[in-house]
Amino acid sequence: MSTRPKHRWRATAINLGIVAALLTGLSFLPPDTSLADRQSAGVLKLCVPPSFPPLVTGEEGAPGYDVELAGAIAAALDLKLSLNVLPSIGQDYNPRNWFLTRAQCDIVGGGVADTAQTRSFMQTVPTQARTGWIGISPTGTMPPPGSVVAVLPGTSGLNRLALSGWLRQQQLRAQLVRSPAELSRALTSGAAAAAVTERFLADGIDLDQTGFVPFWLEGEGFTSFPMALGVWKGDQTLKRAIDAAVSDLEESGAMERLRERYGVDADLAPASTNQTPPSAVSPLE
Repeated sequence: MSTRPKHRWRATAINLGIVAALLTGLSFLPPDTSLADRQSAGVLKLCVPPSFPPLVTGEEGAPGYDVELAGAIAAALDLKLSLNVLPSIGQDYNPRNWFLTRAQCDIVGGGVADTAQTRSFMQTVPTQARTGWIGISPTGTMPPPGSVVAVLPGTSGLNRLALSGWLRQQQLRAQLVRSPAELSRALTSGAAAAAVTERFLADGIDLDQTGFVPFWLEGEGFTSFPMALGVWKGDQTLKRAIDAAVSDLEESGAMERLRERYGVDADLAPASTNQTPPSAVSPLE
């Protein structure tokens, strides 16, 4: 008599036992009260950096795209938005190094890129804004080999390895700068023939009177990324409520009007550099 049916029944019983044990274990997990806690407090706390135009501006009449979006989300949830300005946000491209806590923030805005690195730390709510590497030069193209290029990396988690490799391949000399003002001085003084920075940092540099032209860098490694609001992992009821509010705002046209107000979906005209796509080597130092 074959023992295979017995073996099959035994395997099935073991599998069912494992599933039952898992379900039993899940029943002992604490309930997710993230939304109920916010409703009880009546407040939704948004953490942002001091400035990251146009997502965060610090201006009373036009506080920024992320700030106004978070305010609309809070209103949809019948909550009051509480703004918490933290200088640590954006000091490093890895959000884990921003030293944020649940006591400070329910959501995080002002420079959160919707990347795999960010999602390993927090849940993301895409805002339809996008970021990527932007070149700036008098011609709207990169300068010839041997030229100096001022580089302001930003903190949105863009691929610095790919950028560094690409600049080396083009025999362009990278000059690291620390601020938009330093980048502007390098361009206007002639110390740099061109510049590369993150899209929203480029938006914050006044180029109208300089004759310099911004353009998307193109090629492998220069993929643009959607921006997002960050929500703590595990806050599922709050995350679902925020997702529903964003969906309603999009359907009503409110988000489109907000994007137009701040110009976050106004694409810069891509300009082909006609040069080799980047490859990953050592990062910019």
